[in-house]
Order: sequence, then structure tokens, then C-alpha cells
Amino acid sequence: MEQQSLLYDERFLESYAGSIVTDPSTAIVELVANCWDAYATDVRISLPSLKDQRQFKIEDNGKGMTRAEFQHIWRTIAYNRLAAQGERSDPPVDVVGIPRMVFGKNGKGRFASFCFASEYVVTSRKDGQEFVCKVRRTATNPLVLDEISFRAEGVSGHGTTIEGTGAIPPLLFTEEKARELIGSRFLANPAFKVYIGRRQIGFKDIPALLSQQTVEVEGYGKVQLLHIDTKKADKTTKQHGIAWWVQNRAVGQCKWSRSDYERILDGRTSEAKRFTFIVQADFLNGQGAVLDDWSGFKEPNDAWLKTREVVQDRIRQIIFEGGKAERESRRGAVIERIGNTVNTLSPVSKDRVESFVNEVVDLCPNFGENEIVQLSTILAKLEQAKSRYGLLDLLHRCDANDYDSLHAILAEWTIGMAKLVLDEIQNRLKLIGELRTKLKQVGLDEVHELQPLFERGLWMFGAQFDSIEFTSNKGMTTVIKTIFKDEDGKGSLRRPDFVALPDSSVGFYARASYDEESHDEDGVEHLVIIDLKTTGLALGSREKDQVWKYVKELRARGYLRKTTRVDGFVLGDRIEQGENEPRTEGDEVKIVPMLYDTILIRAEKRLLNLHTKVKDAPFLVDQQDELRKFLEPIPVMQAELVEEGVAPQ
Repeated sequence: MEQQSLLYDERFLESYAGSIVTDPSTAIVELVANCWDAYATDVRISLPSLKDQRQFKIEDNGKGMTRAEFQHIWRTIAYNRLAAQGERSDPPVDVVGIPRMVFGKNGKGRFASFCFASEYVVTSRKDGQEFVCKVRRTATNPLVLDEISFRAEGVSGHGTTIEGTGAIPPLLFTEEKARELIGSRFLANPAFKVYIGRRQIGFKDIPALLSQQTVEVEGYGKVQLLHIDTKKADKTTKQHGIAWWVQNRAVGQCKWSRSDYERILDGRTSEAKRFTFIVQADFLNGQGAVLDDWSGFKEPNDAWLKTREVVQDRIRQIIFEGGKAERESRRGAVIERIGNTVNTLSPVSKDRVESFVNEVVDLCPNFGENEIVQLSTILAKLEQAKSRYGLLDLLHRCDANDYDSLHAILAEWTIGMAKLVLDEIQNRLKLIGELRTKLKQVGLDEVHELQPLFERGLWMFGAQFDSIEFTSNKGMTTVIKTIFKDEDGKGSLRRPDFVALPDSSVGFYARASYDEESHDEDGVEHLVIIDLKTTGLALGSREKDQVWKYVKELRARGYLRKTTRVDGFVLGDRIEQGENEPRTEGDEVKIVPMLYDTILIRAEKRLLNLHTKVKDAPFLVDQQDELRKFLEPIPVMQAELVEEGVAPQ
């Protein structure tokens, strides 16, 4: 039977885009963010009114879209904005400015207009073109595009207008609320002006979220410091951080820099996604501190360094004082929960526990109430043990030169540590034994069963992979599954964390990378690809090339950057003559063919050496009997050897 086009339930768009099409507060921020990403400098909004029969309209002077770009973006449901256009937006050719960090990631923001209109018309100009297209939805299709007109050339200017048509929804969404939402997130750059009606959104629209101070920078002048608190943390730190203004012009991006995290936030990720500080320091231009393209400040520059330090100190003070009430509440709750235990302590021990609680609450803002209670309870128990003076009594009963007793106390502590190490070694030895057992009778199913074992055994490939940060990446696995087009799909549905093929299995294990500026996860820093081949299949250039194809596919889909380090391992029981050398693609990609026996021998050698070093360590010499007992299994009497009705002797 011929496959027809996909069918959509009328609730699909609400389910897919969520609050973007149902919540006016989310929708208006998404639409303005789209204008920001298009590098608009002027945005004009008309909110819908059922009473006045006024349709929704948003118009910007950004880069606009060509007809082809619009068709591609609007028709691609899961549009990957970052992969297609990058994380920065350059200004139009007739606009002077530095690239902007964009908001958009998955293209869902384009559905936000449906929150304000049942259908809408998009008009956009770019590169001499202009198109007009109506966008609507039906009960069976979440997005229908009807082109109204198109001019291929001769059109001046650039920008996009979205205007509602059809039924006007009865929204309980005021202009004041819209001004507050937009102002709290988009006032950091004075070159980005947003109007609702005829009035520009300004600081007067967010009085409840704004505070202002004057800060003196000795020897240079005064700066105005404006603090915007959105009250609710956003998903990311974009459009939050410190925005530096000099003579009513932004210098660089509004963001938290590395020095801000080190001197101000101290891990306060919630505040990092709530707060925006605007610093107006006009005197810095006269001090030659601003770069010629206004992308940042000159390093080093005494005026800039001094001003930054003073401003950071004041911002840290503002954040600390702003969280005082929350800290006091948390402090009181913790003391109340551990009160019964603390009251049993001596006055000195009680004071020590209370001081510990105060310092943790003040210096570790990410710790919740339960975590602080747990830590404080442990400390209180330690104080209880110390109050019995057991250690002092033991030392009092020892001779002055009786260091052996002290050594025994310390040895008991290190024995526990040694047991943990040996337990890990034992687990790894069991893993190697299981691999060797399965490889004795390798067939199709056994190859697929090996992949989960290698996920726990990345350490066998080298010390650099011995990290809990490497985890199975199911998203990459899904992408690779789609390019195989395997008819029978054998094994592909049994495990979601690796790809099972008739003669092999492929696993993807990734370590995340983090943005140095905002400390948010922003992709993959290091990827390990393990391709396990069935026996009898010689490893050669074709097998290496297959791994390279995986890398290219993942790059094309936006899962990997060109700078992402990739280590690929192709394992089998034979290697073609002349194919032993690894294949490299640039400095980032290395693909290594390897025999199963080779990787197991290397793993055993590593473990046996480590095991020998642990057993021969000086602090364990006197505890060999205890260690041997720990490693030996507990003897169990076999039931068949015990006569019925006769108790064992």
C-alpha cells in the first residue's frame, strides 16, 4: 500500500510548541527575540484587541528573509537554527554593530504569532526581494503556507512584518504586562528599541523590577548602576549579566564574563538567569578604554580594570543583600530541624555547628535545605563523638613512644580506602572475564551484547576515557539509525543506546562541553565511537571510512562542531594487511582499528599492575591477612553434600 502524507491531530501544535502558542507572556518574548536574532534595531508592536477589532502586528527592520529562506524555515518543523545559521547574528550591510548572540535554537518561536491571531500574513524584504505569504492552520495540518505575492528584484530595504488576520482571540493580556516582560529582558542594549503602540519601552515600564545606584570610582568618576530582576529565573543566561554602556552605546555583549563568575556569582546560577545589571560609565571613553569597534574594553587599561573591580564588588554586595531574607529563612529552618541533636552538645560544640550552618548558607547558595541539614547532622554526630574525649583517652593510655598504636588507628582508616579501590578493581576484572567468555563464541547476537559491556569499559582504551562524564548519547544513536535504512531492523528496537546491525554494533559515548561565558552546556567536547564487528570480518579502510561517515553525518546534523574531538575504535578479530595504522582527519578525528585480544590484554595489564601496586603499598604490608580475607569468597556448604536430617559439624 502506498504511504500517504502524515496526519496531524488538531492539538499537535499546542503539544509541540507548548506555551509558545498558548501563553501570551511567552509568545511576546519569543517574537521580540526573533527580531533580536534578525539584528533589528527598531521593533514596533500592536497588541490585538477584540473590543477595538484591532489585529496583532509586529514589524522590525532586521535582515528579513528571502522567499527561499522563509519556505525552508517555516516548513521545517524541527528547524535547527544554531546548525543552520550559527550562534551569532551579523548586522545587515547598512548597519554598524558587532555580532549578537542569538536566542533561537529550535525554530519554535515562529509559531508564537498563533497565540495572537488564528492566522497571519508574513511580509519580508531582503536582497531586493519581497514576498507576502499567509500562514494558517487546519484541523489536520499544523502549518499551511499560501503565497500572496512575490517580487524577485527592485525592492529596497530589509525587515519583516507579521500581521494577524481572521479571528481575534480574547486575551487577558495587558499592554503594561507586555511592556514589563519585554523591558526586563531587552533593555540591556540601547540600540535595540521596542515600541508598543507609539511609545518606546523604557526603564519606566519596569519600576517594580528596577533599582538604581551611583557608584564612585576613585580617581575617574561616577557610574550609574541599574539592576533589573525578572523575579523568575529564565532557562538560560542570555540577555542576563552585565551590560556596559559608554555614552549611551553598548560595549560588547550583555553577559556574565569569566571574571564575573569568579568575583560575583560564586555559583548562584539562579541569580545568573534572573539578574541584568546595566553599567553606565561614560568616562571610560575619555580614558581610551573602549576598543575601536566597541566590541569590548582594552586590556590592560587602568581605568577599565579599576572600574570593573569596583562595579563587580558592588554587584556582589547587591546580590548578597538581596538574598538575605531567603538565607535567613533557610538558616532558621535548618537550625530548627537539627535542634534536638544540637541541644545535646556542649556549648563549644553547639557554637561550632551553628557557625558551620551560617557559613554554608552564606557561601554555598546552591545548597538546599536538605543538603545543609544532612551536612550539619554529620558534623553534630562528629561533635558528639569528640565530646566523649575518646581520642584523648586513647592517647593518654599510650606510652610516649608508642607510635605503633597511632599507626594502627591511621591504618584502619586507610584500609577502608583500600577496600574501595580493590572493589573497583574486582568489578573491572569481572568485566574483562565476561568479555572473554562472550568472545569465545562470537556470533551476531554476542556482538550486540558486547556493546553495553564496552560502555562500562571505556577505560580499557586509555586513561583519558576513564571518566564518568562519558555517557551514552541516544540522540546521536537515533540520527545514525536513520541513515542505515536497514529493512529488517534487527536489534534496532531492543536497545535505545546503540545501533545494532546484522554484522556489527555501534555505540556513541559523549562528554559535554560548556560555554566559557555563561557556563551552560553548549554541545559535545569529546566523542568516542565504538564499532564492534563480528568475527571473520577483516578490518580495513572500508570499516574506517564508515566511522568517518558517522562523524560527517553528525556534523551535518549539528550534533558536532568541527572542533569536537572524536576518537573512533573499530574492533574485530582480524585486520587487513597494511591497515593497522590509525586514520586521522585533521587534528580532531582519529580512527583506530584494533583486535579484541589486543584491547583485553591492554586492559588486563593495566589492572594487574594497579592491583600489584595497591597490594604492595607500604601502608598495607601489615594488613595482608585482612586484605586476603576481604578478597576471598565466603565458604558455602553445598546442600547435596549434607545428609538429610544430619546437622553440619
